[in-house]
Amino acid sequence: MFINKNLPQTVEEAVNHLLADMSLNNEIHLATMKEDDLTDIHFSLGNYIRNSSGLWTGNDALMESCRIVSGNQNLHVDDASMVIITELWKKVKSSNILNNEDSYGRKT
Repeated sequence: MFINKNLPQTVEEAVNHLLADMSLNNEIHLATMKEDDLTDIHFSLGNYIRNSSGLWTGNDALMESCRIVSGNQNLHVDDASMVIITELWKKVKSSNILNNEDSYGRKT
């Protein structure tokens, strides 16, 4: 099978690709969401993830990574995109974006 090296191969790579393209406003919006509310963005962001990361077109490496992260070996493509959204949310929540600190840890 042909592997497109431009596509993310792991959940971590998918999250990093999404963060690289995410506006600050969207990042802040995501950071303020509750985990239960992530399903509200699953249709739009999930669709983008499924299409842009090759989940619909056979990105087996990313699917396997999603299965490992979720612990579900029978994961569907829709659920795989939710795994990526959840991990993106966790990464944004753990950043200093809402702590009112600059890159040096100083209060702004």
